[in-house]
Amino acid sequence: MEPDGELVARLARAAGVGELCARVLANRGVLPEEAAGFLSPSLGSVSAPEEDPWRVAARRIAAAVRRGERIGIFGDYDTDGITSAAVLRLALSRYTDNLCVRLPVRQVGYGLLEPYVRDLFADGVRLLVTADCGVSNRGEVELAASLGMDVIVTDHHIPPQELPAAAVAVLDPKVWDPEDPLAGVGVAWKLAWAVARELEGPGARRWLGGLLDLVSVGTVVDIAPLVGDNRVLAFAGLKHLNRALSGGRARPGLEALARVAGLRGAVDEEDLGWRIGPRINSIGRLKDPGPALDLLLTSDRREALRIASLLNQLNAERQRRTEQAVARALEEVDPGQDFKVVLTEETGGLAGLIAGRVAAATGRPAAVLGRRADGSYGGSARAGETEVDLYGALLEVGDLLGEWGGHRKAAGLTVAPGNLDAFVRRVNDAVRRQRAADPELFEPAVEVDAEVGLELVDDGLLVWHERLAPFGSGNYRPVFVAEGLRIQGARELWEGMSLLRLGGGLRAKLACAPEALPEGPFDAAFTVYRSRYTGGAEIEILDWRR
Repeated sequence: MEPDGELVARLARAAGVGELCARVLANRGVLPEEAAGFLSPSLGSVSAPEEDPWRVAARRIAAAVRRGERIGIFGDYDTDGITSAAVLRLALSRYTDNLCVRLPVRQVGYGLLEPYVRDLFADGVRLLVTADCGVSNRGEVELAASLGMDVIVTDHHIPPQELPAAAVAVLDPKVWDPEDPLAGVGVAWKLAWAVARELEGPGARRWLGGLLDLVSVGTVVDIAPLVGDNRVLAFAGLKHLNRALSGGRARPGLEALARVAGLRGAVDEEDLGWRIGPRINSIGRLKDPGPALDLLLTSDRREALRIASLLNQLNAERQRRTEQAVARALEEVDPGQDFKVVLTEETGGLAGLIAGRVAAATGRPAAVLGRRADGSYGGSARAGETEVDLYGALLEVGDLLGEWGGHRKAAGLTVAPGNLDAFVRRVNDAVRRQRAADPELFEPAVEVDAEVGLELVDDGLLVWHERLAPFGSGNYRPVFVAEGLRIQGARELWEGMSLLRLGGGLRAKLACAPEALPEGPFDAAFTVYRSRYTGGAEIEILDWRR
């Protein structure tokens, strides 16, 4: 990428940074007047919940608190949904103890389905607040209203054309701004903020900072774009979590998860995404997710360690089952499909993981579906590293589907009975039309921020580089390129991953079998990170050529 030179100069002056950092900022669309805020995120920049639906929802919750009504919170069985439910439970318990929290189970299904609505009504709920779900459950919200329950929907998924009109309020930022990146847990946190202002006044937000550890976990693990409010919330949440961990004051559940995951020192976004999140997700993929919620809510450290150890065991089982299922799925892949549709007998919540692995292995989007008793097929789809718009492709074949929803990179879906063959044919046609419009759809080019000699990859570079974190969707690690690299030594870290010693002593990771390592000088695109072991700069090679 080659940003405008004048813009780079203005960014360097405005932020007081070097040209290389300014160039990276320019490539991320950061304007000079935004640079200081980007490099030093502040909660003061988070947009307040000002739209009318926030006020309506806050007033209804305040009325329920004053009247002593039972409030039900209904979440999801993934990390975003569980942290969303936990945030709402902790926030509302400040005002009332007449609360109950329910999570779905995969045997029944995702979303605010009829059995869950009736169970909540039987439990005496008169105000139901969804967490990370509900925007597509128009019929179920109507059922709740017919039973005498008011419903507040908090969600972040792409809304359908017809919103749940029977809801008191629909809090999905994508309703009023389709580009809003907020995760489900961010929506829940903003509702807590709106309720605090309603019940305590304008200065009530201060205690909400204690919930940001959960907000950062849900946001990062859901792969929500780390831009705008999401970036600030994730940054602040990680800062809060690390301060609490170092001071022995962390939430017992997160402290226990860090312990069983073997984390040492400061926790970063990669730890949340690859170590903490999978353990929270594991139980919901295989069993009732309730203990994961209990883990985040408990104040008992011994109980937290017991539950975290259980989740750790389930995560190991999930990994084993996933490996076996992926191997079977890859045997069934049709090489002629541009949207890989694989049928599986694997039960439980592993379809999304399997689909992601199939997409990674084939370089094509993939859906993994299992046959249900009524003749339909249900499962998950993932876009992998492609630029395929999953939501757009599925929207084109919506007449063949039952319940479905998601976003560009991931979706859950049900193919109605008798429609499987037509679905495979038409969804492949939809993806091929996308590829015709974008020939690089399946193999997007690596976007390089700048050419950097390896002699410049040092602690000075790391200092400003780390101010760009947290990295993730929407704010990827900067990618640099260097010429004339040479390998002076190598060892295999694990199967398929080698640790190299390059000229000048710099260490580098490369996903490559030992026998395929480059010989002689080569050019490479790479990212930079700080080694947890040495504290020095290391690189990870993304691509190379002689």
